[in-house]
Amino acid sequence: MAKLRLKYYPEQVLLQKAKKVTTFDSSVRKLANDMLETMYEENGVGLAAPQVGVSKRIMVIDVSGEDEANEPIVFINPQIIEKEGSLVGLEGCLSFPNVFFEVRRFNRIVVKYQNLSGKDVKMVAEGDLLCRAIQHEIDHLDGELFINKAVSPITADLELVKNGFIAGDVEALEQELAKSGQGGATIKIQDKDKTPVVG
Repeated sequence: MAKLRLKYYPEQVLLQKAKKVTTFDSSVRKLANDMLETMYEENGVGLAAPQVGVSKRIMVIDVSGEDEANEPIVFINPQIIEKEGSLVGLEGCLSFPNVFFEVRRFNRIVVKYQNLSGKDVKMVAEGDLLCRAIQHEIDHLDGELFINKAVSPITADLELVKNGFIAGDVEALEQELAKSGQGGATIKIQDKDKTPVVG
């Protein structure tokens, strides 16, 4: 296993739809293992192949707690086949260090994917971190980013400006946020040390 180099926004590979995996060989297993090592090293709970510069539909997730044994899941060619409800919560992303804001996701999903052997698997996730992480990582495979799913786009822009990802005026954004009545979202951001970074 080897730690891979993370790609950060606005790297082009993060904005492209990843290619379907058609061959389940040792190179796919090696990539999945290297992605898991990278995710654990970075204290993430999920990682998609485009985040390490590989445009393939592979993602890894492990939502086990600090005091629990690792329970990694490798998803190949995943697709959500059922979705319902609404789930709002704070998200971070390994491709956007130190950026956190509230994102709206589906509350219940059914995801179909292949494992490392190419076998079809179906999984249900509802109302938890796994449910959120699956949606976040599949977005990466589709070239979509959590910044486009923010509950408050102003809060997202403020976080991006503060962390140097986009140009802008922090003071002006803070005033706009106060006027919009969405200021509550920034209170939760103070708690970001306890927020899992999805991937």
